Amino acid sequence: MATSNRGMNPLDTLRDRYEAVETECPACGYDDAEGTWVSQTDGAEVRYEHDCPSCGKVTAHTISFGR
Repeated sequence: MATSNRGMNPLDTLRDRYEAVETECPACGYDDAEGTWVSQTDGAEVRYEHDCPSCGKVTAHTISFGR
């Protein structure tokens, strides 16, 4: 089944991908299938973070816009 991401920008689409694909904590292996990724930007980069509810490990991805 195809899903529509109409009305979403590419950064929202990327966050949704992290939420769907990166559900397992790299530190403890906990599968947080219902977990969410939080994003923030300062205009020059976007940082996506997920806190593992089991061990507290913060997994992060940063995208820079090369200004």
